Amino acid sequence: MEELADQSEVTKGFISQLERDKTDPSFSNLKRVIETLGVELTDFFDDLEETDKNLFNKKERTGIEKGRGYQLLSLTPKLRYLEMEPGLLVINPGSAYETSFAEDEGFGFIIRGRLEVSVEDERATMNRGDCFYIFYDNTLKIKNLTEKPAEVLLVTY
Repeated sequence: MEELADQSEVTKGFISQLERDKTDPSFSNLKRVIETLGVELTDFFDDLEETDKNLFNKKERTGIEKGRGYQLLSLTPKLRYLEMEPGLLVINPGSAYETSFAEDEGFGFIIRGRLEVSVEDERATMNRGDCFYIFYDNTLKIKNLTEKPAEVLLVTY
């Protein structure tokens, strides 16, 4: 989140509010964030159509966030009445992902890889099949310790 804010020339607080639908951004701020994420404005606004469907295939996944060395994909894109948001976090070898859970909580399940996971002062090396929980007002850090991309099912709510 901090990297996105820096590259978009907005504050981390603004990004947090934007993620939680707590702000009405100006067009210029929204455009900078969208372009920083590597998404064309036309594609972004085309994706606003919501759906009530229950089943999603791999081809329907859309990017939520892309940073240096990682990508977070939505597993239920354009879903209306979203109470929880499941995503597939893909972290490149040696790369890391960090985010704050200001008002949300989250759950992660390691699908592939060996990762160093830390939530505040608690840190562990985790492998495929391990999981973690993040309470609100905590920061999550995940580092891929392998030579192959790692995958984490990350659910926020």
